[in-house]
Amino acid sequence: MTTKTKLMMRLSPVAISIAALTMPTYAQTNATSNEQPSAEKLEVVVVTGTRFDQRTAVDSTTPIDSVTRSELFSGGQTELQDSLRIDVPSFNVARPVASGVADFLRSPTLRGLSPGQTLLLVNGKRRHTNSDLNVGNQVGRGDVAYNFNAIPALAFERVEVLRDGASAQYGSDAVAGIINIILDESTGGDLFLTGGTTTEGDGEKLTTSLGYGWALPNDGFIRLTGEYQQQEFSNRSRDDTRQQFFGTGPDGELLPISNNFGSGVGLTPSNGELDPREATFDRNTFIFGQPEYETVKVFVNAAMPLNDDAELFTFGGYSKIDGTNPNFFRRAGQDETVRSIHPNGFIPFNNSELIDYSMAIGARGDDFAGFGWEISTLYGKSQTDQSFSNSNNVSLGDASPTNFERGSTRLDQWTTNLDLTRYFDLDDGSPLKFAFGAEYRSENFEAIAGDSASYEFGGVPILDGPAAGSIAAAGSQPVPGIAPSEELEADRNTVAVYAELEKEWADRLLVSLAGRFEDYSDFGTTTDFRLASRLTLTDEVNIRGSVGTSFRAPALPQSFFQRSEISFAGGEPTATRIVSPNDSLAPFIGAEPLDAEEATNISLGVTYNDGPLSASVDVYQIDLDDRIVLSSQFSSPALTELLSENGFGEINAVTFESNAVDTTTQGIDITGSYYTDFYSGVLTTTLAASFVDTDFDRIAGTPEALEVLGITTELFDLRSQVRLAQGTPQDKITLNFNYIDGPWQVNLTTTRYGEVSQADLTNRSQAQVDVLVDGFDTELVPRSNGNFDIIETFGAKLVTDLSIAYKLDDAMTLRIGADNIFDVYPDEQVATTAENTLAGTYGSDNRGIFPYSYLSPFGVAGTYVYASIGVSF
Repeated sequence: MTTKTKLMMRLSPVAISIAALTMPTYAQTNATSNEQPSAEKLEVVVVTGTRFDQRTAVDSTTPIDSVTRSELFSGGQTELQDSLRIDVPSFNVARPVASGVADFLRSPTLRGLSPGQTLLLVNGKRRHTNSDLNVGNQVGRGDVAYNFNAIPALAFERVEVLRDGASAQYGSDAVAGIINIILDESTGGDLFLTGGTTTEGDGEKLTTSLGYGWALPNDGFIRLTGEYQQQEFSNRSRDDTRQQFFGTGPDGELLPISNNFGSGVGLTPSNGELDPREATFDRNTFIFGQPEYETVKVFVNAAMPLNDDAELFTFGGYSKIDGTNPNFFRRAGQDETVRSIHPNGFIPFNNSELIDYSMAIGARGDDFAGFGWEISTLYGKSQTDQSFSNSNNVSLGDASPTNFERGSTRLDQWTTNLDLTRYFDLDDGSPLKFAFGAEYRSENFEAIAGDSASYEFGGVPILDGPAAGSIAAAGSQPVPGIAPSEELEADRNTVAVYAELEKEWADRLLVSLAGRFEDYSDFGTTTDFRLASRLTLTDEVNIRGSVGTSFRAPALPQSFFQRSEISFAGGEPTATRIVSPNDSLAPFIGAEPLDAEEATNISLGVTYNDGPLSASVDVYQIDLDDRIVLSSQFSSPALTELLSENGFGEINAVTFESNAVDTTTQGIDITGSYYTDFYSGVLTTTLAASFVDTDFDRIAGTPEALEVLGITTELFDLRSQVRLAQGTPQDKITLNFNYIDGPWQVNLTTTRYGEVSQADLTNRSQAQVDVLVDGFDTELVPRSNGNFDIIETFGAKLVTDLSIAYKLDDAMTLRIGADNIFDVYPDEQVATTAENTLAGTYGSDNRGIFPYSYLSPFGVAGTYVYASIGVSF
């Protein structure tokens, strides 16, 4: 089936409703205003995507969403990504579970691409990424993420999302598009308090924000914003029915525990006679849900005019996240447990401290030898420190500590720009607009060792149980910390020059051409272009389109990150070594230094805008070559022996970053709104819909260095392929009704999240398939050995949010609401049962403990209820 056919099949059920609901690209009226909105034509002004004058969104040559702060946070969302997921058609973000740092950063996707293929700007300036690499088997695996939660919500004026490739204008990463946070410049004060909990009684969340702006001389301003957030765990895990304690053999000897579902409660056979403690053991051993964290953040934005033609500006801030998330439970009978310390087993917690700070300073003016000008410099830093608590190092025996400093990463980015613009009068009523500029950027990545107890082999054998006297695992649980031999520091610099031309003819045809040349010190040069135009057919209808190239330079953590991590296969944890492509180990496993990703973007759209009714439809195609992905997991006895012979002992499985695949992504974005009087108030109805499909054009074969060891696993296996192409919804439709009547506002949003799929169950026999898939939506992929890989598909879901606000006076607004009011959960994974356990297999749910997939596009918390108060002063 072709990509076009698949897209049309997904479009067909909603085509009639979309055609009937052709609505404008502007969104809801500010809830903090007492003025009744009218049905007059509303102009949304944007600055992203052009170096020249501001323009309205419908007049842009490319699709741009502009969402105000009041619109973003009109519901219970207090994190920007959750709000954009509702307001922007092709923006998606999953809620990771038990994935370390990624739990606090998350990994948003735009137009079906990876997180690192969308560029984040603040006031039009490049934002630094986090210093860590996402290595979990979830959306964004092998990529880096931005800390969207580092900027207080009250610091925003609006967010603009450009949905098109724009590397010719903005450089690396702008493959899927750009998210530009525009900071608030207002004076006066705002206070925002909100708190809520799930209807299960967990997941409590509290947010307090305070912002104030002061007027400075000559119409200058300074605005300072602070925010505090606190979130508690939510937990949707099920009881762990496995055997927890050693069994007893017929002669009284201790026997190893069974790892099978039900083996501790009599559903399936145990290994030996059960310990009496099994009957009283609290089997709620896992935490599956949102993490616990505490966040403090401050941000400043200021400008001071020097005269009528020039001003100074600055912005920047600081944020700190202290977060805790769980790892897999270690049972009392496992060799990873020091039983004198944890007699009933233990759940090790990963503690992450994420610190981000940045500061930009610059000056701009209207006339420097006839040019408009701006010079700026921006420094940003991400600092990620990780530790384990409630843990142990078995090789240290009874003397093992329970808390370990695991190690740290650092990422520094310093960007300096000079931009010049000039308009040339051609005596035809419209000037030729010309812009050019230069950029210098330096980046530095550093990995720092943890404390010695986190990585060392203490030499103490396993103290007791059936394996007493055996060699104990080195390092902290669940994985060792960064050792001194893994410390590194890497840097690079980039020089770029760019230019842009724009001209309009007869107030009808607007054409822009942009080009950019960049020279990277680590992988070489790249040149990109972009041609975009807009044709005004009537006062209401525009046609717009663009064609160009984009690129994504490998992030320094992608090139140099290396350490031991936990990956998950079929819900089971596996200790894995992530190997840097630049490490001395890389040649032994066929890993090569990374090159840049290269893309060709094509987009064509139409917009309609006539008073209260408007709409936009954009189709696009992104051909992306040399896509950077984290490889499959490779393991074999021959590989272990080879690594040991070359000084890399104790490594049993490896994975690494690689330019392994080429993809083609095609999609359709639809936005619209209708604005009308309704009873005594005004009703705004908005629609945002996205349909996307990704196909693989190339998947690299198994590296020769691994083939000679008898390893046949693909470089990017089926599991990885399905996660990349189908791990986020291939279609999403959001319908919002916002009604304002005097002091009242009612906001109702329903989002349909399309199907997502995973392929966590591999190499199952026909007999095992027969006892696994009944009652689940699965597809079987045959293997050459007669077995099957199983692709699970989780059905589309409708999630509805409702909020009601009342404006007490000009200064104070109260709001109550509920997100996911119908308590919708994703479909459950293929389940582990006594029947399939006895057939020698298990489901995707970690022996019955995790009922839902990590890939749920709306999380697994259920209904969240909240109340908030906003005060202006």
